[in-house]
Parts: sequence; structure tokens; C-alpha cells
Amino acid sequence: MAQLIERNEAYNESSVTDAKSPCIFCGKAIGHGILLNDKSFLCQHCYSEVAMISYPEKYEALRRQFVIAREARRLAWEGFREKFEHKSEESSLVFFGWASLLLALANPAFLILTAILLVIGYAKNGTNKSKIEEWLNRKASWEQANPELREPELKHFHDPSAYLSEKDRLVLKIFNHWPGYPPFWKYLRSVVIGRDSNRCQVTGCPSRLELHVHHMRSVAGGGTHTPDNLVSLCDFHHALEPEKGHERIWSDIKTRYFTLVCGHERSNRASHGTHTVRAHLRRLQLVTLDELRELTKTYGFCCPSCSETKIKFTLFADKNIVRVECPTCNKSTEGVQQLTEETGPMLAEILAVSQNKGRWKARWDMLAERTSATWGVWSGQTVSAKRKAHKEKIEAIQSTPLCPICGAVMRLKRPWKPSHTWKPFWGCTQYDVTGCKGSAKFVAKNS
Repeated sequence: MAQLIERNEAYNESSVTDAKSPCIFCGKAIGHGILLNDKSFLCQHCYSEVAMISYPEKYEALRRQFVIAREARRLAWEGFREKFEHKSEESSLVFFGWASLLLALANPAFLILTAILLVIGYAKNGTNKSKIEEWLNRKASWEQANPELREPELKHFHDPSAYLSEKDRLVLKIFNHWPGYPPFWKYLRSVVIGRDSNRCQVTGCPSRLELHVHHMRSVAGGGTHTPDNLVSLCDFHHALEPEKGHERIWSDIKTRYFTLVCGHERSNRASHGTHTVRAHLRRLQLVTLDELRELTKTYGFCCPSCSETKIKFTLFADKNIVRVECPTCNKSTEGVQQLTEETGPMLAEILAVSQNKGRWKARWDMLAERTSATWGVWSGQTVSAKRKAHKEKIEAIQSTPLCPICGAVMRLKRPWKPSHTWKPFWGCTQYDVTGCKGSAKFVAKNS
């Protein structure tokens, strides 16, 4: 039982010896077996049988027939080759015959020896050649009579076009709640990663390597091993999942470009106990302007206010600050220069995304202590002081009234001595030039 559990990557804590319920597969009340993730019981005999299944019943039979036929053809070929195969062998007598000519130069009597060696050697070569031709003809006839077997078209349990019998549906239910990775996990993983276009599903993340398949609803919380419950995440975003067991242990070995994730014991997802995570490297180069522009092209970042697509990025390398501005509505935000895997998703949460939107949102729980990881609100508050002053000047000019007499711009005249008792009013700016006395009553904004 322990060997079966280890071979099929199930957790040892799932093994039971005193089950209270009957086996979900055979219905017999046998106490020794394993508990599935939904707490159903599978006896040891049925566990060993189900663990060997890779395809639905119809396709499993075709696969086994193919394996048996292929092995039979291999054994037949080995026997046929052992009996009839003839390898090419050049006779060495020809070489010695021609070499003996050197002796004939010293004594002509050796010419007889040379002639005998050459005759016997060429005769053996002729016999060898005829045997090789005979072997090649036999081989061609055998291969024509026993052609290479064509592998049948096999369909997995999660293939929508696969035919599933009632037994197959029960087996699939068992696999969906398998305590560990199901036997066809490699196929299931390839289906999920292919569906997710071979990229991390956190919007704005550029990762294409080190992809993990994550259970959206955890196995401990009742999640199943089905494609609709699985999502592709890169190593970085998988480590941000708040459930216990997704953490990464960062090492002190750290440069500008990478950091080391130490090998460590990680908690099992569905039960107690741990398993080993191997040491590996994590990219640690901070985001660049070129990467930000590529992210904008890939995900179609645009202004959430005016939908402007020509977003402007400014990188202040001395302060590690990234500023994002919209040239149309002058709204902007800024944040700390971080990893591309962090900056891209954070921009996706602030800006609008018009293409390649992912299926998962980054969980920043494990980075909560990094207060510098937050970005500002998308507004005009982070616009540069020069641009802000220019904007206020334009607004002031646009709000200034015109003279009702000559149409010139007016200016606000306020009392400038303590003895003045008159109230502020708008006066024509051409008074000192043309003597225009156009004026207007000033009304305070708070009145």
C-alpha cells in the first residue's frame, strides 16, 4: 500500500485501516485503503486497479492491445534477426594478398602465394556479398509482411469528444478527488497551460517560463482536479497565494538580476505533512521602460478616463520611481520601480486593459509588509509642478470675464489701503491705455 501511494504521489496521511464506509468503486466494506479528498473511501484492491488506468475504458483497451502487439512484433523481429541476419565482413585475405607483393619483389616465388590469397579473399567477399543481399531481401519481405503498427487515437478523460462509459464516469469522479496528483496529471497540466496560451494568467505579467498549475479553489476546500478549477500561474504569483504551502523561502544570495529560492519543506495542500521544494533562481531585474512599452502593446493598457492608448512612462532611476501619465487628460500616477511581474499587474489594476486580459488577480498578501509596493491613485495629483502651474494659469484665464464695453480682458481690483471701503470689482485692463471704464461686479465663489 505504501509503495502504491508513493508511486502515485498520494499523501501518506490518506491511508486508512478502519474505514467506516464501503468502497466507492466496488461497494465492499473493506477497511484498508485510502480516503479521497471528498472523504470517499477507496479500498486497496480498487486503488491499485484505478491507479493503473490512464485512459477511458474504450481507449485503454485499444492502448493495451497496441502495447501487446508492438511487444510481440519486437520479439518476433529479434528472433528473425538472430536467425537470418548477416553482417557485412570484408575478408582480410585480400589485404594480405596485396601486401605479399612486397615479398614478390625480393623473390618471384611469392607471386604464387599472392595469387592464392587474392583468389580465396575475393571468393569470400563474393560469398559475403550474396549473403548480405539475401538478408536484405528477407528483411524487406518480413517488414512488408509485418508493417509498423499504427498507434491508435487515444482520448483522455477530460477530452470533450471522448466516449465515457458509466464505469469511466465513476473513475473520473475518483480522479477528480484524487489525494495528490492524479495519474494523468501531466496531460491535465498540458491542457490547462495550452488553454491559457502558455502564459501566466495574472493580467500584466510577462512570464512564460516556470509556469505552475494552481487550484483556484483549494483541494482542502473541496476543489477538484478539473480544468475549470485550474489556472496557469508563474512561480512568482503562485508564491503569493495566501493558502499555506505556497510560500517561497528567499535566500541572502541576491543581486540586481536574480535571487535564490532556497530548497525547503513545503506543507501539503490536502493533508498534513510536507514535501521538498528544490532550490531555484528567481529573476530580480527591475522593470525597464522597454518592458513597460512591451506590456502596453501586449495588454493594450489605456487611460481609464479618456481611453487614450499612448500612455507616457517616465523612469527616475536615481529614485527608483516610475511615473505613468496620460497626455490627453493629464491624469497620472507613480509608484516604486519593482519587478516586471509586480509592476505589470499593478498597472493592470490602475489602467484599463483592452486585450489579453488574464483569468486571475495577483494576491499581494505576502507582500503586505512592503508599503513601498503601493501605487498612487489615477488622478492629476502627481502631475509635475510646472505642468500644474500652467494648468492653473490656463484655468484662470478661461474664467476671467471680458469688458462689456470694448471686449478686452478684465482684471480684479481689490482694496489696497486700510482706508478703502469699496468692494472688489472687475475693471477693464485698457483703462490706462484708452480710458475705458468698463467694469463688472465681483461675486465671491463662496457667496
